[in-house]
Amino acid sequence: MSKGKNLRPLTEPEYLALGEFRYQLRRYLRHMEEATRALGANPQQYQLVLAVKGLPRDMSPTISRLAERMQLNHNSMVELVDRCEENGLVRRNRSDNDRRQVTLSLTQEGEGLLRKLGAAARQELRDMGPSLVESVLRLTGEKRAAKEAVAASKRTGGNKKPGP
Repeated sequence: MSKGKNLRPLTEPEYLALGEFRYQLRRYLRHMEEATRALGANPQQYQLVLAVKGLPRDMSPTISRLAERMQLNHNSMVELVDRCEENGLVRRNRSDNDRRQVTLSLTQEGEGLLRKLGAAARQELRDMGPSLVESVLRLTGEKRAAKEAVAASKRTGGNKKPGP
């Protein structure tokens, strides 16, 4: 939990915005879970493959780092990696210098799963992104910006492309 200076209670509109934010976020996650299952894959395994691919390039994809990124304990992450390895989505790579150091890399199957689900993720974010952004802006007190985001979304039919 972050330690902020602004510890005042939420107002009714802020609670509504927080509820909307949680709803939109969960809606997106549920969409991706269902899309993953439709391909015969496990949602947590997809999340691990995405975490490996989406890790900043200056970070090594170790089990500990990925456990932090996915907010799982180390033992749960090891079990998830075992299942992903059994399903051919990732492979463990041992360092030549220190055999205890293990990183993960994606297999062709893991890359293929990402390709199949990437377009679905982007489209769902295009569809529901403006509502998600609006709820965050309302919650953080950026009401004018929220109204502008909604107006821009309506002008572009919800498919506004991000700027450079």
